[in-house]
Amino acid sequence: MKSALWRKLLLIVLFAVAFAGGAMAVDPGEEMAVWRYTVRPGDTLIGIAERYLIKPWQWARIQAANKVDDPYRMLPGTVLRIPAAMLRRAPAEVMIATASGDARWRAASGEWQRAVGGQRLASGSTLETLDEASVLLRLADGSTLLLAPNSQIVLDSLSVFAGGLMVDSRLRLQRGQTEVTANPEERANRHLQIKTPSAQAVVRGTHFRVGVDSEVTREETLRGRVGVSAAGASVSVRRGLGTIARVGEPPSTPVPLLAAPDVAGLPARFEQLPLRFPVPPLSGAAAWHGEIAPDLSFDRLLLSKTAAGAALTFADLPNGDYVLRLRAADSNGLQGFDAVHRFVVFARPFSPGLNSPGEAATIRAARPKFAWSRVVDVARYRLQVASEPSFAEPLHDASSEQNSWQVPEDLPAGRLYWRAASINASDQQGPWRPAAGFTYKPAPGEVDLGRSSIEIAADTIDLNLPQAPDGLYYEAILSAAPDLLPVLAQAQASDGSLSLPRPDGGSYYLGVRLVDRSDNTPGPANVQELDVPYSRLWLLLLLLPLAAL
Repeated sequence: MKSALWRKLLLIVLFAVAFAGGAMAVDPGEEMAVWRYTVRPGDTLIGIAERYLIKPWQWARIQAANKVDDPYRMLPGTVLRIPAAMLRRAPAEVMIATASGDARWRAASGEWQRAVGGQRLASGSTLETLDEASVLLRLADGSTLLLAPNSQIVLDSLSVFAGGLMVDSRLRLQRGQTEVTANPEERANRHLQIKTPSAQAVVRGTHFRVGVDSEVTREETLRGRVGVSAAGASVSVRRGLGTIARVGEPPSTPVPLLAAPDVAGLPARFEQLPLRFPVPPLSGAAAWHGEIAPDLSFDRLLLSKTAAGAALTFADLPNGDYVLRLRAADSNGLQGFDAVHRFVVFARPFSPGLNSPGEAATIRAARPKFAWSRVVDVARYRLQVASEPSFAEPLHDASSEQNSWQVPEDLPAGRLYWRAASINASDQQGPWRPAAGFTYKPAPGEVDLGRSSIEIAADTIDLNLPQAPDGLYYEAILSAAPDLLPVLAQAQASDGSLSLPRPDGGSYYLGVRLVDRSDNTPGPANVQELDVPYSRLWLLLLLLPLAAL
């Protein structure tokens, strides 16, 4: 009897002591983290308090809050709700798993430092990514946050309670976007809260995105369920839905996210820069967001871009294998489900530009000179000429250290193709420049003057030739020099009848050639020496001095 009486008295005293401490003050705007402890066989409330509470004698508060009848005899499996504020707390850290590009961090009262993989950040630290930078953060409970370019996040509170049985993480996304995989092992008593300037998201194990743009917060749930609160109101956003919250306004009613786009038609190989991905048609898409990573894990982003229009364009990437993650955004800026697309970049060393012959050019020389642009840091160039665009059996496969090369033998007439590639000092060849097609059309042939007649008349020199072939005409040139320069007289005709003014008597040269009417390309001139007799008037003038004698 006395033992029972003393036990009751002890309980009364402990109750009084416990409540004398008062309840912990909590900001009404904060969600108070609660540890859910499952009672095991042999547990007592006092024993639990001694193991986990900051003030073990406050076990009576737990008994009252959980309506426990007997603190010494509790049914195994009973779940006790214990405020985190009462638990023994230890500081936690966030690890930078990967960092790509220009990312930096600083402690609560420190200078900016470069963010590198493996670093651990404590509560109060701020982390930000600049253009084309990303950081993957790993929290104490295994949750990961992929911070997109141009984002900033503050690690407000990082705590572990009850020897690690509970983890509470409170973060503040100031700007940008983060993709979160929360509590991937789905363990109990893991709490994650992300605040933004206009809302807060509370999760218990899910996959979602949070973005801050000006005064708007956007949340998209990809797996599980997320609670979003703003302006005193809350919505539960389940998988496949998204909500927006503007400053001072409650969250919008969740709406379906856009489906993953069909990326089957996107390019799988790029040999020229920039990278251009034409976006597929998708109903409801107002803009597109693309992220490029080295592998499917997307632990780090190499490039990220959001744009409206018919294509997403990325400036540059080294040679290698990559993965594009593509999703559409609706008119409210909510981004939908991802589609992934593998592709290869093989663009270095850069191929030269093809100068001449240009695309669709017509050349008349049988042995033309090919020319291309110079490329920096290239040791030599490789050139191929073929009669078909596949280049299966090239007519010429040559190498040159210069940016030009001349064909050593006559090309066949007709449609031809040529291409060039760069080779670096390590003897690695880059991609071929897309081929240029051209036509070799031989110049007109030499005129056969054996079938012609030349008559030196009183005032003219007349030529009678066969009818010129279709598309050609004759050109006759009279000169005092065998190279036909300077030209004394010139005449053209396609019917073979040409007439030149007769010069004074003497020795001259007559050249006759065929000319292509389409582009006035002349063939070789057949040149003959021509003796023009002096006229009788000249003879009389020569005889006048003799008559005077």
